[in-house]
Amino acid sequence: MSGTARKGVHVWTGRVRDTPAADDVAVLDERERHRFAEYRDAVAAAHYAGARAAVRRTVARWHGVRPSEVVWGTGRCPGCGSDRHGPPLLRAPRGGWRVSVSRSGPWWMLALSRSAPVGVDLELRRPLAVPAVVRRCLGAQERAHVAAAAQGSARDEELLRCWVRKEAVVKGWGIGLGTDLARVAVRPELRSAVLERTEAEGAAARELWVVQDVPAGRECLAALSRPADDTAPLVLRPPDAATWRLAAS
Repeated sequence: MSGTARKGVHVWTGRVRDTPAADDVAVLDERERHRFAEYRDAVAAAHYAGARAAVRRTVARWHGVRPSEVVWGTGRCPGCGSDRHGPPLLRAPRGGWRVSVSRSGPWWMLALSRSAPVGVDLELRRPLAVPAVVRRCLGAQERAHVAAAAQGSARDEELLRCWVRKEAVVKGWGIGLGTDLARVAVRPELRSAVLERTEAEGAAARELWVVQDVPAGRECLAALSRPADDTAPLVLRPPDAATWRLAAS
């Protein structure tokens, strides 16, 4: 693929089967296979193996290598300096690509960026435990926005939009969910919102980030974050036939 075609932030979304597939497990690395073996629920195990295999195959196809040649790593957390919970890194086949991965049930999402850090989050549409989530992660304006929504599915939708945006932002920052999410104001009433990252959140200087909704089908909500000065195009890519595993009928 040409260098021009590779510019921008590239996002793939796919769905995997509910039953385990031997060829999915076969392409996982040792750490992924160990995690797969820890699952006690067969459907959850299938979703994990299928999603990790699909992401690995997508990255491999993007770089023109075999899935076994894809090597993951962990960067250092900008907040505390630890390499135990920092952002994911693509160590091989080529460095320099920023990566973010999300998974919810049978769905997965992958973002690759050459230009700047990126964070994505994907969540199945479902009712959330509103009081607990509100107390933990919403700021005052976000609480008011959610409260103004109609009861039922509309309120669940706005609450979930807040959640996926906040997770996408902290993934982009590389600090995980250890930060105070109530301080991360994501403006759910806007399709795309700008927010400021402070030193308390691992920024060396004043940083502006943008977070936006990303199409992810009728079953999911998704969001993507990146620095506000990153003007590279956002490219939504369909999964390759080799990576998309349709849910069992």
